[in-house]
Amino acid sequence: MATVHVPALLRHLTGGAESLHLTLPAGERITLRALLERLSADHPGLMDGLLYQGDLMPGIAVIVDNDQSLMGLLTKVEDSSEIRFVPPIVGG
Repeated sequence: MATVHVPALLRHLTGGAESLHLTLPAGERITLRALLERLSADHPGLMDGLLYQGDLMPGIAVIVDNDQSLMGLLTKVEDSSEIRFVPPIVGG
């Protein structure tokens, strides 16, 4: 079961859930975009909260299975994947 950890600022879209789960068929690999589209069917606005002009918002890092991905929404995930979105840290 793929696990997506929901950033705190988007948890109002998931009923407060800190993580969402999606079961994929064994051996199936899909893009992060496809995974988010499937999750957004049950949690409208989730994908929009992570995107800007069709791509990940600038500065958001994608961590899949404890490794940062530079592929963004094209990152391949599978049933055992754990996905985190790390928003940019601002301040001074």
